[in-house]
Amino acid sequence: MKTTRDTREQIVDTALQLLMQRGMNGFSYRDISEPLGIKNAAVHYHFPSKAKLIKSVIKESHQALRRKTAEFMAYGGPALPQLEGLFEFTLKQCECGMPVCLAGALSVDYEELSSGTKEALNRFMMDTVEWFTKVLETGREQGEFKFNGGARSKAISILTMIQGARQLARMHGMKMLDCTFDQIRTDLGMEG
Repeated sequence: MKTTRDTREQIVDTALQLLMQRGMNGFSYRDISEPLGIKNAAVHYHFPSKAKLIKSVIKESHQALRRKTAEFMAYGGPALPQLEGLFEFTLKQCECGMPVCLAGALSVDYEELSSGTKEALNRFMMDTVEWFTKVLETGREQGEFKFNGGARSKAISILTMIQGARQLARMHGMKMLDCTFDQIRTDLGMEG
């Protein structure tokens, strides 16, 4: 038997997938309820407005990022597995039918987002940049990476490359991602 929490989590997971496939205005509550075998009223019970649903999607994604990066952020460690983990995560999302990242999916409709949703998205993205900046700083300090310039600027540049590569991969295939990841490794002085 499904619990209320299970239903809520399934709604958020389905909304995330639809958001990353179609954008914020490209799906309805019916698109969520039908594949889950629930009534629209159940979606409305958990999320009275689409704004609350989108904010919950961002919050869940942010919590997942924090869980996956908490140990590294607290204690450091090798940076290379963090970088390769980012590549693997990106590939898995694309293979699972989520061709654009959360920020990319919401950027089209950014001005339509509530101020609270914008704030949640901005915190999520700033935490992503902070984590990746630390990955690059740590990697450079430990000799895993070699690059010129500031780690924060490099982090933003790489995250932007990955976001663009996801869009190209959607149109031209996964080789676009592989090519981008190889170039990032080269840019970080990791070529074989």
